[in-house]
Amino acid sequence: MTRTDDRGAATVSVAILALALVLVVVVATEMAGLVRLRHRVAAAADLAALAATQASVAGDDACDQARRIAERNGATVTRCRMDYDVATITARAASRTWWGLEWSFEQDARAAPAFYLSE
Repeated sequence: MTRTDDRGAATVSVAILALALVLVVVVATEMAGLVRLRHRVAAAADLAALAATQASVAGDDACDQARRIAERNGATVTRCRMDYDVATITARAASRTWWGLEWSFEQDARAAPAFYLSE
């Protein structure tokens, strides 16, 4: 009868388990970063649309104001359209992952002055 040597089998199993755990943590961290980026773009688009509407009512350059607000919030305005005092803004932001891929999100937002609402 031959006897097999099982020494080191537990070490290999623990190493594989640790590697799998690290991989899960990295993927979860990247996914959380992407969700955060998506929320940041949505907030930047909303704020830029509100700022553009206010600037339009005040007689200022609405799209320029929208660009400044979007940049302060980590996004760029890819499209700005003004219909009277109603602003339609498209904001975009990109982020690189740890392994070099680039993810980007775009978000549309519209805003109108309060006096556009009927009472």
